[in-house]
Parts: sequence; C-alpha cells; structure tokens
Amino acid sequence: MPVLENELREYTQLVWQTLLDLEVVPSPDDPIPLLAKDWVTACVQIMGEWTGLVVLETHPDLARTLAGKMFFLEPGEITTEEIKDSQGELINMVGGNIKALLPEPNYLSVPIVALEGHSLFFPGTIPVTQICFLCEEQKFRVSLLQPTTRSRVSQKIQSEPF
Repeated sequence: MPVLENELREYTQLVWQTLLDLEVVPSPDDPIPLLAKDWVTACVQIMGEWTGLVVLETHPDLARTLAGKMFFLEPGEITTEEIKDSQGELINMVGGNIKALLPEPNYLSVPIVALEGHSLFFPGTIPVTQICFLCEEQKFRVSLLQPTTRSRVSQKIQSEPF
C-alpha cells in the first residue's frame, strides 16, 4: 500500500493551485522512469521518527513554465536560477506539508535541485509512493522514497556515538 498517497496528491494539487494558480490532475499512467535523467529533479529529506525523501521530477519545459508563473516572467527572461528556486520552493512546500503529518520530532532539509543533464541518486532507498500528474498538458511526478531496511540499520549504527 502506498504511503501517504492521498495526502501527497492533495498537497501537490494545493501547492500548485496556491502558488501558481495552476490546476494539476493525477495522470492515469506513469511512463516516466524514476529519476529521469534529463528532467529537473528536486528533493527534500524528512528526518526523525519517519525518515525519507520527497522528490519532484519535472520535464525541463514544464519547469521553465512553472518558474515563469512563480516569478511573473516572460519565457525569455527565465534563468536557471529561477528554475532552481521555483522547483526548490515547490518541493519544500509539499515536503513541509507531509512533514506536518508525521510523528514528532522530525526535521525537513533544505531543498536540493538538479537541472537537466545532471542527476540525483538516492542509494539505499525504495519508492513507497509515486504519483504522476498533468499540468499544462505536461507530466511531472512527486514521489516518497524511504530507506531500505538494510540502510535504516546502517543509519542507526552510523548515528550512534563512539
């Protein structure tokens, strides 16, 4: 059973509507490979009683459109900095809402963003929820990743004092 699937869907739709005045709808299919190589990938980590990652994967054209909407810019005015800032803010808002549902104490990392041609890898994690959406006739995906059982043990061992 996917973890926090309904909440992830609702918060993603709420954040896009509130920040960008854009409607997003779940897509019936999900042909996007996880962590697609040429896409813009943004993530935040939640650490605490529940540990995992909230990941946003966006086609570069849609990432540019979202940055333009967020910063009220024309297409020719959008820089890579605005794309990084907008993707970071979107995943920060979705991740912060998910964090608020989890048992305390928990902490949210600052967003990390990789632009097209660069990749983020999350070794030792598995996807527990993936939702593909349509926005402006383009797809994007929001996922929750959790450490595998083995990596949870490694994290515990590494975090204990000597």
